[in-house]
This record gives sequence, structure tokens and C-alpha cells, in this order.
Amino acid sequence: MKKLIKFFREDLLFSVSLLLAIIAVIWGRFSMQDINFKVIATLAGLMLVINGLDNSGILSYFGHILVRKSVSFRQLIRYIVLLSFFSSMFLTNDVAILTLLPIYLRLTRFIPNRQAVLLGTVYTIAAANLGSSFFPFGNPQNLFLYSYYKIPLLDFFYSTALLAIISLAILMISIQFMPKESLSLTVTDNQFDHKKTTVYGILMVIMIAGVLNIVDYLFTLAIVIVVIFFWQPKLFKTIDYRLLATFAFFFIIVGNISQSEGLIHWLQSIFTNARNTLLGSILTSQVISNVPAAILLAPFTKYHQSLLLGVNIGGLGTLIASLANLIGYKIVKLQVPNDRKYFTRHFYLINIIYLSLLTLIILFII
Repeated sequence: MKKLIKFFREDLLFSVSLLLAIIAVIWGRFSMQDINFKVIATLAGLMLVINGLDNSGILSYFGHILVRKSVSFRQLIRYIVLLSFFSSMFLTNDVAILTLLPIYLRLTRFIPNRQAVLLGTVYTIAAANLGSSFFPFGNPQNLFLYSYYKIPLLDFFYSTALLAIISLAILMISIQFMPKESLSLTVTDNQFDHKKTTVYGILMVIMIAGVLNIVDYLFTLAIVIVVIFFWQPKLFKTIDYRLLATFAFFFIIVGNISQSEGLIHWLQSIFTNARNTLLGSILTSQVISNVPAAILLAPFTKYHQSLLLGVNIGGLGTLIASLANLIGYKIVKLQVPNDRKYFTRHFYLINIIYLSLLTLIILFII
């Protein structure tokens, strides 16, 4: 019983979505057609490939190179933030944080200016969230919305490139206020597995072809599964099956909501224009996280650009606004537990500022 309780307490989003899905099925109906298997299957394939790339050590390798090149604290933060921002475009925000944040915290644990160190932590997490918004495969909400609305690729980039450029500018300006004190860090040599990097790089290209509908997604998924099954079957244990199940639960919930004409009419009356959709998706993300917010709101608005921007901006704000935020918090809690209060304080301060700035800028543009 204790193990069961622990299992459900570890991922409250999974637990709550399961409970709501059960209630929806009891009071409504269950239909397999409500579940978007393409999104779930594609996400599973991407998880396999991305975890394989992470396992190759390539991101950690570049992280150590940049640390060695850092001659000041400000430069270190700039390098880590830039690597977090651009690597998250391909490897997702979760992997960028899981790989880079432990390196950063381990190397800076003896720096006396703890507030500056933790500001760098917050910037690194924000960079991963914002950088992952650029590509359709950068994070789960993008993957879902790109598939659900069948957004033309150029239209998708028109929205996300704007957000990425503005976000990167804000991050770089923020870093200019960091202390420029000299830095001397001892970093051991770090290598990566060239064979794994090459194989998983090729598999990533194949998965991207599936995401962009250049090749049938079932064909790309089959290639990935066969290669990994015969080469590194242990990677199947690294898939976040609870996240995949959470997707399925929300598809079931939304499918039942879609059966209620009154509720549909009420939701559609809220998201009647681009601005309402943007603000509504940002606010919803703060409460239930941006991935379920995208799944929940997509059937009730035609303003896909605003929803896409809203759930990506909405990853900023509260700790639960994005799974990446919670991952970052857990890493801080594990590696530097005495700094947890400093981190939380700076996290909310910076995230509220970034959230407000980006919301106002995007509202003015759209």
C-alpha cells in the first residue's frame, strides 16, 4: 500500500488525470477514437531517441567544453543558458535541464554568491522552456498542436520563431546584470560516445521526418523500435510511460467534454478571439501545466497560433506550469538543499517578470 501511495504521489498530474478520466468514463462514455495514438506513438519514439542521445553524453560534452572556456561568472551563465536554449530545441526542455543543471550546480557549489548562482539556475530552466518552443518536436505541447491542427510548417515557424527571438533577447539582457567576477573552475575531461551519437542522430532525423509527415509516422516508429530493441533494449525502461498515459487520460476527458453541448458553447464563447485564447491558455497552464492545457483547449478554439504561443509562454510562471520547472526544482532540492528557498524566491520573481513581458509583447503583436 505504501508503494502504491508513493507511486501516485510522485506524479500528481498523472494521478489527477487518471481520476478525472475514470469519472469521465463512468458519467460519460469511453471511445478509442478519442485517443490520438499518432501523438502518443510519436512522443514515445522521440523519447527513445532523445534518451539515447542523452545517454551518448553529447550534451554533457558540450557543457564541459563551455565551462572550460568561461573566464567569468557572467560568461559561464551565458554559455550554459545558450546551450540550454538551443539544445532544448532538439532534445526537449526536460533533457536539457536534466543534463545541464546538475553540471552547473556541481561546478558552482563552492561559489559564495549563492543568489547569483541560483539566478543562473532559473535562467537555465527558463531558457530550456523557451528554446523548446521553436520546433514541432521540441516539447509535447508543440507536437500535439502541430498534429491536431495540421499547422503548415512555415506558419508554425512564423509563430515560434518570433517567440524564440524575443525570449533569447530577454535572456541575454538579463544575463548582462550578472556579476562579472573572474572564475576559475577545475573541469575534468569529458568524452562522448561517437557511435551512439551518430546512430541516434540518424534516428532523430528519421523521427523528425515522421513528425513533419514526410514519411508515415508508423514506419519511422517501427525503424526506431527495431534498432533500439536489438541494440540498446534498456532504453525502453527510460520512456516516461506515465506521461504517455497522462496524454491518453486527457484525450478521454476532452472526448467526454466534447459530448456536452452546453459546456462546448461556454468554452467556445470564451475563446472567441486571438487575445482571449492567448490569455486563457497562459492562465490554464499555470494551474494544470502547459501540456494538458494544450490538449484541453485545442478542440474549443480555432486560433491555433495564439494557443501555441500561450502554452509555450505559459510554461513560465508557477512551478507546475511546466514539467521542466518541477524537474529543475527537484534537481536543486537534491543537489543544493540549503539553497532551495533562494531558488524558489528567484524562480517566481524572474518567471513572473518574463511571463508578464512576453505576454504584453505578444499581445501587442497579435
